[in-house]
Amino acid sequence: MNQRYQATTTVTRRYALAALCFLAGLSSEGTHAFSVMRNTNQSVSKTNPSAASLVPSQSGAENKDRVVFGTAAISKADDPHSVLDAAYAKGFRRFDLARTYGAGQSEIIFGEWMTSRNIDRSEVDIITKGGMGEDKYGSPDRPLLEREGLMKEIVTSLDALQTDCVDLYMFHRDDPRIPASTFVEWANELVDAGHAKRWGVSNWSFDRFREAYAYATKKGLAPPSANSPQFSLAVPRCEVWPTSHSISGADHLPQIEWYREHNIELLCWEVLAKGFMAQADKWPEAEVDTSTFDCEYEMGTDEWRLQQIQKAYCNKDNYRRRRIAVKLAEQHGLKLSQVATLFALSTGKHISVIFGSTNERHIDDMMGLQDLFLDSEAMYCLAGKEVKEQIAKQKVWGYANNTNAVKLPGVKTNIVGFRSQSVKQKADNKVAPLLARFDEEEQDTIEKD
Repeated sequence: MNQRYQATTTVTRRYALAALCFLAGLSSEGTHAFSVMRNTNQSVSKTNPSAASLVPSQSGAENKDRVVFGTAAISKADDPHSVLDAAYAKGFRRFDLARTYGAGQSEIIFGEWMTSRNIDRSEVDIITKGGMGEDKYGSPDRPLLEREGLMKEIVTSLDALQTDCVDLYMFHRDDPRIPASTFVEWANELVDAGHAKRWGVSNWSFDRFREAYAYATKKGLAPPSANSPQFSLAVPRCEVWPTSHSISGADHLPQIEWYREHNIELLCWEVLAKGFMAQADKWPEAEVDTSTFDCEYEMGTDEWRLQQIQKAYCNKDNYRRRRIAVKLAEQHGLKLSQVATLFALSTGKHISVIFGSTNERHIDDMMGLQDLFLDSEAMYCLAGKEVKEQIAKQKVWGYANNTNAVKLPGVKTNIVGFRSQSVKQKADNKVAPLLARFDEEEQDTIEKD
């Protein structure tokens, strides 16, 4: 083997191995960190994921508080309580529910679970949504919401949840037939009555949200503190579901920034694009029949649902983003679903994601993200040249520095980061001997060749 080539590849490997060995030693102490070796011989480009990195999160609020456990499909699980047990045991404390999920079953199941497990109510953050009546899909022609119906619905939700108050109540859909000011008034009644600590909306357009926010502020009322839009690395080409709204794509960056400036949480759904950004082989590009996109299917049928999803997500730009995300995941020891979720979390500290699964391994995958984020270079690789200007401004996309990073000789960038100086000191003390050992092994290998 060529000695120069051997030495170059081994140098790269020895730093990565040293960091990984050190991290493995810390794992028993409950320290969550991640090591990434960055290729210093290559310039960063949108098609070179190996040059991008992931580093531990510096946010005051850990990502685990921003990964919310979703219950939309909990009623379909064989043992829903066991699923909630697993999520709780893994550290999930925020739960997203809705009156329409499972025709009310998600709230009932969650309430029964809290009571049967004797869960301390102060330890869980409950989000529920309502205001759609019996409508499941956000039809614009659904019966008009009235005050009395809303008040009865929130009481029904609280009874099902077996609690007196939820932490966040959200209007599940907007209805342009109702003035934004009316929604604000109704929501403040709910808060004043003690039914909810704060309120927000789901799938509201940016303009309608600002209208509601401005009215509340002018009248001295509690403004909406959250919006729940679709947001994903896979940018939908059209409305995913009836009367839903998305903030995916570079065009929505100014909106995301406005929400940040006004301290509004974005509680994002379909971050994994219904599995498109979780499975690299889901709906292969050559096998998607685009001729079905214009077919008329009955709302709610399996054919209709598949059409909605594929029409929104299956396009060449999203396939390109997925291929890059797969490479990034492979080179950093992550899964595609984790990279896609980190993309959303790294866009801003005011962004949370809703994650739901009945698979315990998937739950582990999400909780493993609690201390990580993608840096701006990784975000650039994934999003493409259209967001270069926003990355340069460092207002929205990614994070540039890691103050608790370990500096290793010969490496220009931080490859290991931690959340505290005490853990950083352990790294400084332990990584050096590991590097010395790898240096000896590297020299032995070259001499033998």
